[in-house]
Amino acid sequence: MPKEYDAWVDNPEAIPEGQEVDITIRELTPEDRRKKYKSRYVRAVIFRNPDRSKDDILWLRYQRGSHLYPEPFGIRIIKDRPTLQVKPTLSKT
Repeated sequence: MPKEYDAWVDNPEAIPEGQEVDITIRELTPEDRRKKYKSRYVRAVIFRNPDRSKDDILWLRYQRGSHLYPEPFGIRIIKDRPTLQVKPTLSKT
């Protein structure tokens, strides 16, 4: 049974398909329910069609408002990354 994850992105349409990307995901269906929503920073390959990955399912949420993208994506996790993802700041202070 495939595992399910979710992630927040600015634009789901801009996710590169079939290429390795670094992304922070949350586990939605862990074996130990106490670890539900545990965040992981991973290197993964993402597919628009979940059947192409033959692995797990990724639900994408918009950064603003946390609205769920209507279609699931497929994700193949290659490896865990050692630290969390840090985005650059936009302010010029």
